[in-house]
Amino acid sequence: MSTADIPATAELSIDELARQTGLPVRTIREYQSMGVLPAPERRGRVGVYRPSHLRRLELIARLQRRGYSLAGIRDLLTSWQHGADLGEVLGLEPDELVHIDEPGMPASVEQLARLLPALVPGRLAELVATGVVQECGPDIYCVPSPSLLQLAVDLHSAGFSPEQLLHLLGSIGRAADTVADAVIALLAERPSTVDDQQLTALTTRGRGLLAHGTGRLTIHTLGRRLGLDGAAGSAAGLSRPPGEGGPPSAPEQTP
Repeated sequence: MSTADIPATAELSIDELARQTGLPVRTIREYQSMGVLPAPERRGRVGVYRPSHLRRLELIARLQRRGYSLAGIRDLLTSWQHGADLGEVLGLEPDELVHIDEPGMPASVEQLARLLPALVPGRLAELVATGVVQECGPDIYCVPSPSLLQLAVDLHSAGFSPEQLLHLLGSIGRAADTVADAVIALLAERPSTVDDQQLTALTTRGRGLLAHGTGRLTIHTLGRRLGLDGAAGSAAGLSRPPGEGGPPSAPEQTP
């Protein structure tokens, strides 16, 4: 049985959790003592686990396969819990790091049209050009970042125009290309002291750190620009004129 088949309200004993994950009970208890697995709910003297515990154990297993130590996993999880929602940081749905190497969620034209009728199907090619939606087969598309697609849906529902959405998504896509180009150029000039095994480890760990770091930096910079770090100033930040070539300063309201 997969995690998706388990009801969200399901209650698991530690023995059932161990059977689902193939982990010894002592390992699960060790994860709890290290702080990488939340403690169970208490029902008298019995600990009750939820599907969220199972998903966390799956996440830990995937991170370990990518070379992360338990101490490193604990530090990453702690920073995410105290900094920002993991989904917002990584742009995945349910936006957990377990999907970082996967091609994204598949979507048909009909599904995309239900989400963004202002862009699909009429302006689908422009949406694909932003990189937020990618062609991955005949009449099948992949969404590497469902969070960005949801952002576009939310903005359109609020009254922003299709042109504004495409401008924002295109800017994000170009920024991602710039970061990727810089990393690839750096790796191509690796020092002679870095062998292939070290390079693989750096790339594996580095992509997760890069995803987290760029996400947090964007959130911080956006908050500073909009004045959200103080008690006032957010409205003033939103009304500032954009730089040359930027989108309109006020959204076009739809009837």
